[in-house]
This record gives sequence, C-alpha cells and structure tokens, in this order.
Amino acid sequence: MVFENIQGQDKQNMADVCRCLIRKNCNIGDETWWQNICAEGTPIVAAVADQLVDVIFLWRASPSDAGSADIQAVYIDINGVTDHHRFNMAKLTRITGTDVWLYVASIPRTWRGGYAFIPVTSADVQPDYVGHDEEKREQHRQWLRRIFPLSCHDQLNSNGLSHCGWGYDKTPLHMPDAPPQPQWQPFDRRCGQSIEKATFAIDWHSEILNGSRRVWLYSTASAEQVLPVVFILDGRFWSESLPVYDALSCATQDGILPEAVYVLIDEIDGRQRSEDLSCNATFWLAIIQELFPLVSGYFTLSADPQRTVVVGQSLGGLAAMFAALNWPERFGSVVCQSGSFWWPDFSIVKPPGDYVAPESPHLLSDMSRQVHNGLGRRACLNIFMEVGSGEDIMIDLSQDMYHQLAAQQHNIQYRVFEGGHERLCWRGGIIDGLSYIFSL
Repeated sequence: MVFENIQGQDKQNMADVCRCLIRKNCNIGDETWWQNICAEGTPIVAAVADQLVDVIFLWRASPSDAGSADIQAVYIDINGVTDHHRFNMAKLTRITGTDVWLYVASIPRTWRGGYAFIPVTSADVQPDYVGHDEEKREQHRQWLRRIFPLSCHDQLNSNGLSHCGWGYDKTPLHMPDAPPQPQWQPFDRRCGQSIEKATFAIDWHSEILNGSRRVWLYSTASAEQVLPVVFILDGRFWSESLPVYDALSCATQDGILPEAVYVLIDEIDGRQRSEDLSCNATFWLAIIQELFPLVSGYFTLSADPQRTVVVGQSLGGLAAMFAALNWPERFGSVVCQSGSFWWPDFSIVKPPGDYVAPESPHLLSDMSRQVHNGLGRRACLNIFMEVGSGEDIMIDLSQDMYHQLAAQQHNIQYRVFEGGHERLCWRGGIIDGLSYIFSL
C-alpha cells in the first residue's frame, strides 16, 4: 500500500494498522469493502493495551457531495486527544489510489468525547505561518475560524447524535471503560432525538438586566407539591442542542433524583454569556429578585437553600460557584463542571503544548484567594466539582479551589474524569452531581 506524505517508521506503522482493515473477498477501498465497513461501523479498534486503545478513524467523501473530488486534506479534532492549537493540526492520511482516509489515535480506555472531521480544498489547507510566535498564533487562529465551520460528523458511525444540534457536526465516542451514563442511553439509542420537552417556555423581561431572554421550565413532578429547584446555565444549549430533559426524566423515574423543577436560562450569545457569567452580581440579583418570583407563579418552590441548586460548566461553573459563595442563603448547592477559575486573567490558560504545571498548587486564582481569605466560611454548601483529565491548567485551578473549599468543611465531592473540556462528559456529570447533592 502507498500512503500519501508518509515516510520511514510512520509508513511502517501505518502499514501495520492497515492490516486491521483487510476484509475477505475485497480490496481496501472498493465498494464491497466500504459496504463491510458501513455495516460494522466506525471507528475501528485496532489494538488494546493495558490503559490505551488504538482507534482507527475512517473518512470517505460522500459521492453526492459537490466538490468532494477537490478535497486536499481532512483534519480531525478529537476533544481532549488532538490539539487543534498546534501549527501542524492532526489530519488523516490517504491511501493512494483509493478514497480511504484514515487516522490512528491511542486513547485511554476510560475516555469519552466528541470528534469531528474537517475536509478542506487546497484553498483551506493549513498554511506555513510566518513572523514571530504571536504573529503565527494569530494566523493560526484566523485559519481555525475559517475551517471550523466546515466540520462534519462521522457518517460511518452508527452511534451518532444526528437528531440534535450537538451532533450536527460532531460524533460521540465512548471508550470501553468510560464511566456509564445510563440515564442518557435512551436518548443515544434514538440518535439524539428528545422525547421529553420543556413544560413551559417563557420570556423573562428583566428590568434589572434591561433586557429579555428565554427561560425553559421543566418539571419532573407527578403531582403538585413543594419542589426543589435547579437552575441550569447555558440553558439554550441544554434545552435545544443537547437536550437534558430525557436524562432528567430517566434519573427521576430510576429514583436517582427527586422530583424537581429545572430552570434553564438562555445564554443568548457569546457576548451576553461572557457578561452574565463573569462573576456578575447584577445577573444573580436579577435571578433572586425577578426570576424566582416568576417561576414561583408556575410551581411551588422550596425555600430551603440546600434544595436550590445551580449547575454550570466552564464560565458557567465559575458563575455557579460565585452565586453560592456570595448568596448561600439562596443558593446552597452547586454542580460546578470544569469551572473557569482562571477568571479574570485568561493569560494563565495556555494551549496544551505550552502547558507548564504551576510551581505552587495553591492560591492560583482570584476566587481561590477570596475563599482562602474567608468568602463562604459561614456557609455550609453542598458542592459537586469535576474537571477533565485533558484540561491542563484547569485541573490545577479546580484542585486548588477544591482544597480551599474543603478547608472550610463544605459537603464536597471532587473528581477528574477522562476527557477534555467536553459537554458529552458534562452531561453525565450533571446527573451524577445532582444525585450527590440530593443524597445529602
């Protein structure tokens, strides 16, 4: 076999991998071979070591795609595995004389995450950057902005989530020993089609915030009663792109979660999200003074702060923790996932290739120092925290926050999951975190 742009030992390794692709009575790349691959589904497990699995990703241009013959490169972005910040972004190799493109990655057995293919024509092949390092980084950022909209899901993967927004340009991959997400399995079997819907979708007109936004209310209660309330940030995403309703319903039916009301708050757009979730006291005062009374018009909500939970990821995780530390009499429980504790100094976040562990593991962030100096000391919060193993400095920041909070003797569970900054991981953490909170 001949491989484009592959030489030496890499060529030999690729030949070894391709032996895993041989099928009886056909040649690699012919129509019968593709039919076999489609029936088996991709990606393909090539080898299993003690902790790692060699996985073969395959791509074939759809014959119906206009311009597919002009594809010059196919990049791959595997969350928490490949590094799209690199100046030589990971890309598939083509077997010469065929329409078979492949990429091999060694992935931890417990890993979970999404991946996307990015096929490009010659006009969008990654260029050679010029200038000093910062100039090259800016050229690379501009290139990524140009090619990311070309991302597509793996059409050969039979476990895709093509019926929801998240799965339009990404494909889920769950390694053999990834932590189970049983409450999400019915949703996954339907390829991302959600059966449960919001109980009410309302418009919140906020005088304090001087604007309006959508809020989705979802109740798992079977009868009228006093209910715990869970505020979920990035509500549009969790209502529309990767709907959480079916998993919450399953978890309630399984007795994992109590009957409750879920309030999903629209993030609107990137600019508004950044403003609301960057430790913005005005945003939380609006929720306390306006949104609580509004939701109380639809359901009878518990007044117990420990039965009032805020759930957030990334910048939302920071915001959730900020709310609980500053208004513990209202928000007594937190599910914080991959919290952006770097805020307000984003310069401490580096691309994976530039990551250097901090010299001291303590007091790495503004919020950590505030907690160390007494913020939250008089409260007794219920806290679930998690962060991905592929998140570099985010792990250090989260561990630092965990140690500062644990010193105040809050009820707290902390874990590191095998994955990156990834909603496919966080969706399971939402259920696990709420289960922990409501078990206390």
